[in-house]
Amino acid sequence: MKKKVALITTGGTIASTRNDKNKLESGKLDGNAILAMCQLENEIDIELIDLFQIPSMHMTFENLNHLNETIQKLFQDKTVSGIVITHGTDSLEETAYFLELTIDDERPIIVTGSQKAPGDIGTDVYSNLRNSLLVATSDEAKNIGTCVVFNEKIIHSKYVKKVHSSSINGFGAIGYGMLGFIDNDEVIIYQKPTHKEAYTIQENYPKVEIVLAYLGASSIMLDALYNAEVEGIVLVGAGRGQITPDMTSAIEKLCQKGTKVVLTTSTEEGRVFPTYDYYSSANNLKDKGVVMGGDFDPKKARLKLLLMLANGNSNFDSFMH
Repeated sequence: MKKKVALITTGGTIASTRNDKNKLESGKLDGNAILAMCQLENEIDIELIDLFQIPSMHMTFENLNHLNETIQKLFQDKTVSGIVITHGTDSLEETAYFLELTIDDERPIIVTGSQKAPGDIGTDVYSNLRNSLLVATSDEAKNIGTCVVFNEKIIHSKYVKKVHSSSINGFGAIGYGMLGFIDNDEVIIYQKPTHKEAYTIQENYPKVEIVLAYLGASSIMLDALYNAEVEGIVLVGAGRGQITPDMTSAIEKLCQKGTKVVLTTSTEEGRVFPTYDYYSSANNLKDKGVVMGGDFDPKKARLKLLLMLANGNSNFDSFMH
């Protein structure tokens, strides 16, 4: 009996064509045109939903809610083995983690895309989509959550990152590794996540922005956010989480105002920690009310923070786990 998978298309390079200027236009191809390249019709029962046809940096939280609701409805069908979503690569990791944080089901959700257009020499459309569909039907893939399948790698959404702007080896998880891989159509999974949390999607989300610390950084950005009435800020510190003295005074004002600030690190590996004790250190920021953001990537921390704020969840210690 054939396994059933729902394939949701949202646009991106994987659905792109070249115009008369020889430039790519995202989301021009529908799902049937992409599927025709994968030669899987006789192996898997595929339910196709063409949801969006947009570049991934045009994705909004309204779109993400619609995507979430579509998946929840599809999962009401117990014969569906898993979900595959085709997506542009620029915001792919954020969409994947949003789904990880808002859907609780043992069946796999796989997000994939391509770095090359379908018509380009050496395109990765065929292999990425085919491999994603195979993972979505694999019994081994239960309880892996939302993952990204790219260049034969299976990577969990919490740690996946676009690591190259154009190479077909575009996604990785520096310091954390893969959950598994696909080898000659065989799905091999050798580790699974041990922690799961899920939040309810909301009609509206709070404004949460990201601010980067760097040598000599002033308080200009933070002062502007203070006046803009944002509800949350993800602060990207150096190393263990240090920022500049000028930024620290602005952070103190924001914390006193009630703005929730989460501290992350600009390093690829390791986590923030209150190791040092001086003005503008992570420990100093913690004393002022800043939440330690563990090993979270800033973009992932932003998604988690806005979902926590939207749901009234105050267990901010979960950022360290």
